This record gives sequence, C-alpha cells and structure tokens, in this order.
Amino acid sequence: MKSLLKKVPMFHDFSDEDLEYLQEISTLKTYQKDSIIFFRGDDAKNLYILLEGSLKIYKNNTKGNEIVLKILNNTCLVAELANLEHIHYPSSCATISESKVLVVDFKKFEEHFLNDPKFLLMFVKSLTKTILMLEQTISLNLTLDSTSKVAKHLYEASPGIEKMNHKVRAATLNMTPETYSRIIRKFKNEKLIKEENGKFIILDGEKLRNYFDI
Repeated sequence: MKSLLKKVPMFHDFSDEDLEYLQEISTLKTYQKDSIIFFRGDDAKNLYILLEGSLKIYKNNTKGNEIVLKILNNTCLVAELANLEHIHYPSSCATISESKVLVVDFKKFEEHFLNDPKFLLMFVKSLTKTILMLEQTISLNLTLDSTSKVAKHLYEASPGIEKMNHKVRAATLNMTPETYSRIIRKFKNEKLIKEENGKFIILDGEKLRNYFDI
C-alpha cells in the first residue's frame, strides 16, 4: 500500500515514517459500484480518501428524491469538514463505479498529523476546493436553464467526458433524467456532440458555448 500512497499528491511531503504510520492506522478498501460509504448522520470517526474511482455526495429530499451535491473523481479527501468539526456527516456518500478508498482512523490521524502546520494546510486547501465547487453549483442553478446547464457541463469537461449514468448526471445538474436525456439527444441531432468509446466528444465547441455564454 505504501507505493500507492506515494502517488497521492497530498502525501508528497510525508516522510517514510509518516507513510508507515498512516498505513498502520488505515485500511485500504475496494468498494463495488453503488456501495454506500457512509450515511447522513453517521459519526465522522473515519477519514475517507478516494484513491481510484468515482463517488457521489448526496442527500434525499422530503419526497425521497436523491439530490447529488457533487461528484468526486481522482484523488481527494471525502467530507473532511465533518472530521475537522467533529460532527456527523451532513450528507451520504456512495460509489458510482468500483472505487478504492483509504479508510483512516481520524482520531489517530488528527493527533499525529494535524499538529503539524504543513499537514493542516493540506486540509485547508481541500476545503477551499470544496467551497469553490459549491459556489459554482449555486451559480449554475441560479443563472442557467436546463439546456444551458448541460451545455456548460459538457463544454467544461471537454475534450471527452465519460458517459456516466444519466440519472447521476441529471441529479448533479438538478434536473430529471428524462430532461437530461432529451437535451443530450438535441445536442447529438445538432451535431454538437457525439459518443465515442463510452465518452461524449465535443464536435462544435463554439455553438455549444453559445447556449450558456450569454
């Protein structure tokens, strides 16, 4: 596991001794697609670090509908604010694809690492990214209609975005799967995008941009 941890950007400044201790207080788990990592209201006793795969952070509204707050890819901390504030997880987390997640005993992690300013800074940077993502999501939902939101989503993910489950993409953009699928068909018919090897490819970025760059 040590060789895998060394590839994680947030652990670049860790010494061999730090990495060895991190291994001692951690468990590397592989979760299958659609597995629950934690539920809203669970104690934040573990720090979760996504190493491979994709996760979704979500809530269910009063009608039971799932609202996806954000999608996590690549290497990142998961819901670390709950760990730092010692509160229950405010949202639930589940896998979108098979994922490798490092499950860390946060109490031991906090005692060993977070008294060191350089490791605390790692958390601050991660929280800053989270805040920026939330601001972008709020701005997106307040200023754009459904067609514009899908166009912006595809454009900013170019040159290729994996064809993820439409239900997940739609929930992320705060719309129904039917609406999302209809807009995707519209863009295909207008030859703005195409599907290739399981990904959406932008064919006409300028026209796609015109939908949201007003």
